[in-house]
Amino acid sequence: LDCCYEKIKHRSITADFLKGLPVYNKSNFSRFHADSVCKASNRRPSVYLPTREYPSEQIIVTEKTNILLRYLHQQWDKKNAAKKREQEQGEGDSPAPPRKIARTDSQEMNEDS
Repeated sequence: LDCCYEKIKHRSITADFLKGLPVYNKSNFSRFHADSVCKASNRRPSVYLPTREYPSEQIIVTEKTNILLRYLHQQWDKKNAAKKREQEQGEGDSPAPPRKIARTDSQEMNEDS
């Protein structure tokens, strides 16, 4: 009972403090009742129950690289890993000519004209 009295007393002090402040709509505060404080204390407080067990000696380590740079490097590695696999498979099956070949006929064409 003393607990409820203290809460009501605290609420009335708060209400007195807020009494002279300007408001746009007074009806926003018309539902406030100091008596409702005692009713709320009968309810049990909600408790968080974890669904997983984490080790108590878990250490949190921060990454030194920027998250954007780390993401871009991961994407680049994924992209290049596919290209490397293609090259390795191509080299393993048969010796293929290189993708880029130097043009030798361009000089001859310039000399003829």
